Amino acid sequence: MPGPAPDVAIIGGGIVGTATAAFLAEAGLSVRLYERTAIAAGASGRNSGIVQHPFDPVMADLYRRSVEEYRRLGTSSDDGFRLPDEPAGLLLVGRDADHAREVADQWAATWPGTRPEILSGSALHALEPSLARDLVAVRLEIGFLVAPAAATDAFAGLARRNGAEVRLESDVGVATDDGRAVGVRVGDTVEAAGSVVVAAGPWTPALVDPSGSWRPIRPIWGVVASIDLARAPRHGVEAIDINIEPEDRRRPTDDPVSVRADAADVGVDFSLIPAAGSSALGSTFLTDEPDPGQWIEALRRVGSRYVPAVAAAPLVAMRSCARPVSRDGRPFVGRAPSVHGLWLIAGHGPWGISTGPGSARLLVELMRGGGRDPIPAALAVDRLG
Repeated sequence: MPGPAPDVAIIGGGIVGTATAAFLAEAGLSVRLYERTAIAAGASGRNSGIVQHPFDPVMADLYRRSVEEYRRLGTSSDDGFRLPDEPAGLLLVGRDADHAREVADQWAATWPGTRPEILSGSALHALEPSLARDLVAVRLEIGFLVAPAAATDAFAGLARRNGAEVRLESDVGVATDDGRAVGVRVGDTVEAAGSVVVAAGPWTPALVDPSGSWRPIRPIWGVVASIDLARAPRHGVEAIDINIEPEDRRRPTDDPVSVRADAADVGVDFSLIPAAGSSALGSTFLTDEPDPGQWIEALRRVGSRYVPAVAAAPLVAMRSCARPVSRDGRPFVGRAPSVHGLWLIAGHGPWGISTGPGSARLLVELMRGGGRDPIPAALAVDRLG
């Protein structure tokens, strides 16, 4: 039997839901978090393992806030979580020197703190010997390496220490009565709550609006291969024109010939993130749930054009996840417009671990009525209708 009705029920045990639970409980509210399977079972535990600048002016502030929250988490975590003191650095790699200069100039003008630097030839080879010799790179001072599920597990632990209840294997829905969220529905039973936060990633719209009329977020599937590279790069490495659009929205001109020469590779792009014991090779941007094992050859083909050793590196494991991608690429943070007491925080796309904690702090400030800043219009729940 459930205990007393909590002040807030949260649906979703990813990085956003666990951070929201931790912050609300820290503020003195009673919190119960419901997760359908396990903490970090989705994208929060199956990502490539890097907290990274999202290349977007609105989301950049969420990234900055998230880094601040990770620093705080590192001082209070009993789980051994700690964000590295300095970023590993990110290399945006390609074969067009003029384009690399354009990208570096854009970063210098927009985010000078990332300290963009162009590298090629012997200088790039000395820095990262595993890269193909004909590449040119823009190095950015960003990219904190974090084991995929570590941050979410740490926030879940903090939520529990702050007094939140975490209930796993709970397939729930939002319970409403006369235009108000009154709790969560578990089977035929309603478990009451003062308000409800839906932080269920790509499954959020179905929970908020079972009729199907509100669907601004959809799942875009990413496949990542863990491979054993004898000489892994020290930096995170990505294609300079990495394209996070799903394959059904890509045009042939989106895919430079120098990067992707095989039509079978549409929907595949290149990233390589070093990690303890293996490196994360990604990734795909697919509209249908994939069989991860069927994508290893495409990942190898694309990846080996940048890091030749990828072609024959031993495969350690495959994983996939559904990224919650909104129509404009930005998350929804705030109050549901038509249901009193219902709050939403979802749609972070591939930037969940990079921007989720900052989003959660914004939402909690709004719910508590003391937000230091208003929710930007670009994150408003009703912005897309």
